[in-house]
Amino acid sequence: MSTAAARQAALVEAGKIAAGRVEPGKRAALRLGSALNEYMKHLRGKAARKGKPARHAANVEKLRRQFLTEFDTWPLADLSHNPAIVRDWHEKITREAGPISANRAAEILRACYRHAARLDRSLPPALPTSAVVFNPETPHGGGMPFKEFKGWADKWRKIERPIHRSFALINLLTGCRPRELARLRREDIRPSERVFIIRAAKAGADIRVILSVPIVRALRLALGAGKDELVFPGCAQVGHRLDLPARGVELRRTYRTVAADVGVDEMLAHFLMGHAPEGISQRYVARMVLASGPGMRAAQRKISARMMQLLGLKSF
Repeated sequence: MSTAAARQAALVEAGKIAAGRVEPGKRAALRLGSALNEYMKHLRGKAARKGKPARHAANVEKLRRQFLTEFDTWPLADLSHNPAIVRDWHEKITREAGPISANRAAEILRACYRHAARLDRSLPPALPTSAVVFNPETPHGGGMPFKEFKGWADKWRKIERPIHRSFALINLLTGCRPRELARLRREDIRPSERVFIIRAAKAGADIRVILSVPIVRALRLALGAGKDELVFPGCAQVGHRLDLPARGVELRRTYRTVAADVGVDEMLAHFLMGHAPEGISQRYVARMVLASGPGMRAAQRKISARMMQLLGLKSF
């Protein structure tokens, strides 16, 4: 630039200094790669404080390697100043990897920027994703159709390992989240209280799962097959490998559908699944589970009986 222009630019910078609005130079500016490292550290620390595996951090790291490396050396401020580039990046991922992956990648970029802005007041307030039009996502269905239960049972009988059979059936009979169920310990099965307890669940609190006779029988399959401290050792990912028409989280949705079919009150169904309905704290859910013991047990028996009828399983 000319000398006159340089003097003018210097006056602008001097004004910023006087106003206390100093921004880092290009070399000192925080770049996305460093910001993501800090964000990953934050996610792992958050999981550790809750006593949970850092699963979300692992998912973020995977998406980062797939989609965000091209911005690693970009200063965060430049990403904020170039929303059209971020929009085009999101559209490119949508075309090449699908709408869900594109949305998740953009959400990570947005969350990382917000986390960085808490530590760096010089970052522009506008998010890099401000121009992104997120792809519509279709909600999950209602679980396994009733006509498919007998086919599910036929496939289930062919599972070789008793622990895997137990895990899949209890996943269906209780509606537990698969990863949480895989953390169940022998010491947390309480026959005298007719519950088993999943520690540090998704909402941060323990979940007390009501037992029914079929659930107890399914538990015995696993308890008799091993002596590990965990009831289902190595089962955190096993659901995806089992040759079943429905598995994993889909069985959780199936549980909710069957509960509605047998007329279980919606609030009770939420409590049975350890889910806190909107506006209700997890601590209140735990109190309600204890206070509604007889009603909860009766509801769980109805759901289990209906499922066993649909499956055509009289004994196993």
